[in-house]
Amino acid sequence: MHLVGFLFLCFTLVAAKNINFETCEGIVKSVDVSPCSTDPCEIPKGDSVNITVRCISNVNAQKLRLSVFAEIAGIEVPYPGMRRDACKGKNLTCPITEGQEIAFVQSFPVKKFFPTISTVTRFNLKTNDDQDKNICCFKAPVKVVDAVR
Repeated sequence: MHLVGFLFLCFTLVAAKNINFETCEGIVKSVDVSPCSTDPCEIPKGDSVNITVRCISNVNAQKLRLSVFAEIAGIEVPYPGMRRDACKGKNLTCPITEGQEIAFVQSFPVKKFFPTISTVTRFNLKTNDDQDKNICCFKAPVKVVDAVR
């Protein structure tokens, strides 16, 4: 069983790509997308994409909120079905402290009904309190493509 897990980890690391991104706020160290072999990433409908984000927290926070948007016809549209609590069900342990390096993985299903489109996505991690402070934010281009059969 350990061998299967090790092989899966190796495959995931090989298939992951450190993508080009634009920081909108905070200190984003890296963004890895799996599977991705092109720049921008081409994500087939019906697949899931895993994003690993590494950033530095600029504040202390008890809870974190995640939001993801895609730009469609000049309007930012929220990613459907997002679990907004970034501390639940992920590999991120809250609370976090100022200066702490945060690294976590988020999986996104790319539904078959999504449009075939080139877009810019915005990923935003904020404190989930009355301060509503940005921890890290980045934008990255992505292409949603038809699945190859």
